[in-house]
Amino acid sequence: MRKLFPKADPDAPKVPYLQKMIGLFFALVMIWVLFGRGSPIADKDGGELGTVASSNANMPMTVPKPRVASLSPAITDSLVALGLQAHVVGRSGYCRSVDASIAVVGDLREFDAERLALVAPDVLFVQPPLAGVDPALREYCDAKHIMLRARRIDSIADLSALVDDIELAFDSADASTKTTLAIALSRYRALLAPPPPLEANASRVLLVVSVDPFLAIGRGGYLDELLTAAGLANVLDRPGYLELSTEQLLLLSPDAILGVSETAAGAAKIDAAMGRLPWSNGAPKINSRALPALLSPSLAALDARDELARLAAGAK
Repeated sequence: MRKLFPKADPDAPKVPYLQKMIGLFFALVMIWVLFGRGSPIADKDGGELGTVASSNANMPMTVPKPRVASLSPAITDSLVALGLQAHVVGRSGYCRSVDASIAVVGDLREFDAERLALVAPDVLFVQPPLAGVDPALREYCDAKHIMLRARRIDSIADLSALVDDIELAFDSADASTKTTLAIALSRYRALLAPPPPLEANASRVLLVVSVDPFLAIGRGGYLDELLTAAGLANVLDRPGYLELSTEQLLLLSPDAILGVSETAAGAAKIDAAMGRLPWSNGAPKINSRALPALLSPSLAALDARDELARLAAGAK
């Protein structure tokens, strides 16, 4: 009878026991990487940009409906401010307010169709450039039955429209989520209400965000509107972010200079630079702080708007 397991060839080279164990160890590690955890998504330089579950990637049970992807840091910050971070399955590489393990699926300029397919969002939020939403992104969302909500955010009115977008996007959420969200939306709608007119003796302030070069906030944007809401008058009368020379700064003669920066080091740099200027009638009051939430037009910025009044009150 033919043997099922033939006898080993006595002349065959013998594999050392330690080598066998090392080979088994690496085989087990590869099995764990492939099947035992999420598959990492790497960027073009090989860095990990987030994780997509390898098992049933289209519908992980831990993410409640609707599943949301956001290609805008400001919109992601707004979702987090509303307590909706558990719904976020995709983000841009600049979205820092959600867990870093959430997959990066695109940004302002482009999107990754493969990564979007893996995270399978029900809703995609995007803050489009001036040219508008990428037609390929619209086509992709139509084909995948993804609700696309595009919103530029440059003013308080835009934030108010974003609140409406989010409410509409979460119409499919469960009753408990919708109840909690309605309370949060009501609070932000109150914050978004037009402020009362400025008092005649309102403090005239210059809001500075950089000193290399000197960059200050002009009229019309959301930061100017937050100044008004805080009862402060913007000393600048031109719109936009304005690069100022030393001579222009000295001619403004504000009551106070408020500095807002991403970091404490940046705030200290603003304080030092403003204090060194040759003010003819003595330096105005100066106060700077790290307030990164204010530098992006989001609902999180509304929560931080009272910090502007505190900055003015604490200026020395």
